[in-house]
Parts: sequence; C-alpha cells; structure tokens
Amino acid sequence: MNVDNKVIAITGGARGLGLAMAELLGSKGARVALLDTHRDTLDKAVASLSERGIQAKGFVVDVSDEASVIKGFAAIKGELGPVSGCVNNAGITDDAMLVKAKEGEIEKRMSLSCWQRVIDVNLTGAFLCGREAATQMIEANHAGVIVNISSISKAGNMGQSNYAAAKAGIHALSVTWGKELARYNIRAATVAPVSCPPR
Repeated sequence: MNVDNKVIAITGGARGLGLAMAELLGSKGARVALLDTHRDTLDKAVASLSERGIQAKGFVVDVSDEASVIKGFAAIKGELGPVSGCVNNAGITDDAMLVKAKEGEIEKRMSLSCWQRVIDVNLTGAFLCGREAATQMIEANHAGVIVNISSISKAGNMGQSNYAAAKAGIHALSVTWGKELARYNIRAATVAPVSCPPR
C-alpha cells in the first residue's frame, strides 16, 4: 500500500513500538494520527515527529471506552480526513498466575479486574478502533488496511492468561476481518513482534 498522504491511525502511538511505526510511516509520506491516553506524552511525540518533517497530530483516546474511540476517530476524520490505515498497537500487561498455591493451599488467584483490564485495552480496544477505521474507509469508498499488533504470547505464556488470551483473540480478529472486509478492498493482518526495541 502506498501510504503517501494517507491518514494512518496508530493506537498507543506516543511511545515505544507505536512511535517507531509512526516514524517509519511518516517518513514514507503518511499523515499519522497518534492515539494515546496522555496529552503531554502525545505532545512530545508529535513534536519529535514534526522535527523530522513528519505530519502528525495527537488525539487523547481511551481505546477501552467506546464513546472515547468514536469521538477520537470523528476528530481524526474532521482534522485530517478519513483514515486509510489503522494500527491497533495499544496494549498493557497485568501479569498474575491463574492460581498460586503452596502445599495445597491457595495463596493467590488472578483477579477478575486484572483479567478485565487487559482484555478491555488489548482486545476490546482493537475491536472498537478497527470498527471505526473500517467504517471510515467504507464511507470514503477507498481501500485500506487494518494491522493488529499481537505477540508471540498468543500461543500461551505462564502468568499471562489475560494477555495471551487477548493476543490470540487479536489474531482471530484479523482473520475474521480479512474475510469480512475484502469485498470493500480493506485488508486485515496481524504482526506478532518478538520484542519491542527500547526508545
């Protein structure tokens, strides 16, 4: 896909892997919309990209909140135009064993809140942002791509029931969306990085 002058939304885009992707896509001419939860971090990221001649704008969005996502994507469309690409990169960890026992006595269990926080950001967030991105692409009648960032943990990882389940779900979303959205010239794919380079 030629990204020159295309609007690409990147969740978790103000730092780490998200910012690195913004730099790469921006260097190829994309106009990047960075979605993150903190205005000050977004402002620093946008400033650093602008210094490299990259057109970028930051949007404060909580990807786990439907209203925030809808509002954020509407703002992107209003300020930059409809998206042609979306990278669902936002993610958190909150590691815990399913159950931890010593000599037959349960000492600790993964809490429902621990489970839910990770699922809400990593999986529900990708669903919400992917849905808004696909809506804009279809309404604008142009081809596009949705890239979901998964992890090698999607195969299962001790102490990460929540994270592994979310990342496996991310892969399933990509396969499903690829089948559903192909008729609209929208592709969906998963990338599962081994590790994130330090920033």
